[in-house]
Amino acid sequence: DCANGLHLQAPWLLNCAGAWAGTVAAQFGEPVPMTSAHPAMLVTEPLPIVMNVSTGVEGGGIYARQVARGNCILGGGRGFALGPRQARPGHAAVLEILRNAGELYPFLKGAQAIRTWSGTEGYLPDHEPVIGPSSTQPGLLHGFGFAGAGFQLGPAVGEALAEIVCTGASRQPIEAFSIRRFQA
Repeated sequence: DCANGLHLQAPWLLNCAGAWAGTVAAQFGEPVPMTSAHPAMLVTEPLPIVMNVSTGVEGGGIYARQVARGNCILGGGRGFALGPRQARPGHAAVLEILRNAGELYPFLKGAQAIRTWSGTEGYLPDHEPVIGPSSTQPGLLHGFGFAGAGFQLGPAVGEALAEIVCTGASRQPIEAFSIRRFQA
């Protein structure tokens, strides 16, 4: 029961709380070694369309995509936390993104960054997400720890979790992503 007397009940709880999902898992006796990091991101002025796919350097460094209006969204490096709910990309990280972008994507040389931002993401030591049922609480499913790849992985993880809720199992093998890998 909450302080206001509200009592909620549901057959399923999905722990998809991003960088804060480790705190939720720990409340159910499933602590994980989650850390937070803050990506540096920027968007350029609109440019002629050159890319129609997302690209990136394996292992990090830089990733980019161009939207229909022509703006390029770029990320790489790390920002810093201002507090538990705020982060900034950092001057050095933004300059490094722009330098790398000019080398990897020649059409971006001299492009103007019109906006920068950061956020908070959750990372696990193996840089793999936790996907699937709780080992301690029936009806609890986890989907977190995407290490900056949530936009890429989110649709497939959502489908796997929906299959568990609707049919009792995922059609895709997800055992390798079990939260049990962090238990002693």
